Amino acid sequence: MKRVRLLNIEISNVTLKEVLQNLQSGIVFTPNVDHLMKLQSDQEFFQVYKIADYVLCDSQIIKYAARFLGISIPEKIAGSDFFPLFIIITSITRKLKYFY
Repeated sequence: MKRVRLLNIEISNVTLKEVLQNLQSGIVFTPNVDHLMKLQSDQEFFQVYKIADYVLCDSQIIKYAARFLGISIPEKIAGSDFFPLFIIITSITRKLKYFY
């Protein structure tokens, strides 16, 4: 999977469609600006982020900041948009357990 580095975090460089098609299992985080700032100083929070299978850009501000730094992120994928769609699609096509 493609990732881009922004400060000390690697963000999955994917579209919502790609995530919905490819995610079979794993851990998904949807960082916002608050997370991005906390990741700079909270080592425990940072270590948890390192185990994520997907880190989706949940902030238009992060997307703009990345663009300012010359980093292309295809789209903002808010957790509030992603998880309802993921649950609907996977409840029809797969048997998964959800923890949120």
